[in-house]
Amino acid sequence: MERPSHAMPSPVESAPLPEVVNHTPWPSQYFQHVDPHGEIFHVMVSRISYTLRAVQKNGDLIEPTVLPPEQQTPLCTADEFYANVNISSVLQESDLAPYKPKCDVILTNAFAYTPDGKPHERWPAGFRFADSIIKTLQVTGPRQFERSLTSLGALRPGAPKPVTQVPLCYELAFGGPNVIRQEQLLQEFLDDRDDVRITKSQREIAQQAHDALPAFYTPNPIGCGRLPEAVHDADKAIAKLETHTQQQPQSAQHYAAPQIEALNQPYDGQQDYPVVGVGAIGRWWSPRVSLAGTHDDAWKQSQWPKSPLDHDYRYWNCAPEDQQIDYPQGGEEVMLLNLIPADKYQGIFRFKLPTQELQLLVRLNVGVVMFAPMNIDTVILDLATGTVTTVRRAIISAKTDVRQLELGTWPKGTGMELDAEMQRAASERTKPQEARRG
Repeated sequence: MERPSHAMPSPVESAPLPEVVNHTPWPSQYFQHVDPHGEIFHVMVSRISYTLRAVQKNGDLIEPTVLPPEQQTPLCTADEFYANVNISSVLQESDLAPYKPKCDVILTNAFAYTPDGKPHERWPAGFRFADSIIKTLQVTGPRQFERSLTSLGALRPGAPKPVTQVPLCYELAFGGPNVIRQEQLLQEFLDDRDDVRITKSQREIAQQAHDALPAFYTPNPIGCGRLPEAVHDADKAIAKLETHTQQQPQSAQHYAAPQIEALNQPYDGQQDYPVVGVGAIGRWWSPRVSLAGTHDDAWKQSQWPKSPLDHDYRYWNCAPEDQQIDYPQGGEEVMLLNLIPADKYQGIFRFKLPTQELQLLVRLNVGVVMFAPMNIDTVILDLATGTVTTVRRAIISAKTDVRQLELGTWPKGTGMELDAEMQRAASERTKPQEARRG
């Protein structure tokens, strides 16, 4: 078939497309990946969803049950956010990653609930995944910065209000300031457009306010608590403009303080406090962004559109570092502490990660038939919908000369697995390099 006249030719080569057959009811996708060195790989990704609501009990353990085909969550083909793109927490990242060296364990739509259902000012919450992840954090009710009478008027977080639940989102973790709204507003005045008419003095005010905006805190640019004074000063400058948002500038004591703390490390106004969260971190946040490699002029001239030569495949892992583990096999015990409302479940909620046989049958043009494992490289616990989702992926070097790929529920040991030499060809180029910490 001829390429449409409006289509641009690919700047990189591709391998012959194999026939792809999915014998399962689960959403799956085949695509090709070209590594920084120009090597081509076949990638197969599949997503399986289970429910924690229609539960079966095995002693004190919950046995999640697989959802019917019509209720399976579709593959995520583009990053999704809770609200506005890049200025709110990531709900889930695209499943179309080429390769993940580790498995991401992500909690989404997560809330910390008080253990007795009554309002509290502060309490712990967390989860355990086998022996690989043991994570407990502390949450507080809403609190605001106040002037300290004992610290020469310095801003300190006030007493938290008692509440029964706190959303575990990065907006409530240490970080920020999120000044994208202010920057966008000011840029509208500074842009030389016909629909923006301001006086010279107003333009000067806008420029001064723009220059006064604090820099993003790249470990968590959407958080709170960092530089509240600078945020206050920026809003005061914006308020001087003739055209302003309907929201009036607030005094400094109305700026929110972080509500998600590290265990046994209360936040008291520190400017070097850790970012604590359980969800996916943004692609452009640090230290993750440093793993993407060097995107400079030399890359543009000699390497684009391939990834930079110093690209580290750990970039594709989106979970916090302490939630990245070796590929699970299924059957691992998961424990949730104060992540389920007390009126629905009392005590520690325990279940096992479901076990599901899934392999990729690989037929080569030379007539050889082998199997490639579909590794679990993403586990998503959606606590709002009560679902557990596993994303599985296989990566195969195009050097194997693949004719057909079949996804099916063949148990391990059914046939000859992709031999060591071929496995090496598929993984050698995707080994993570030493991380570059910017």
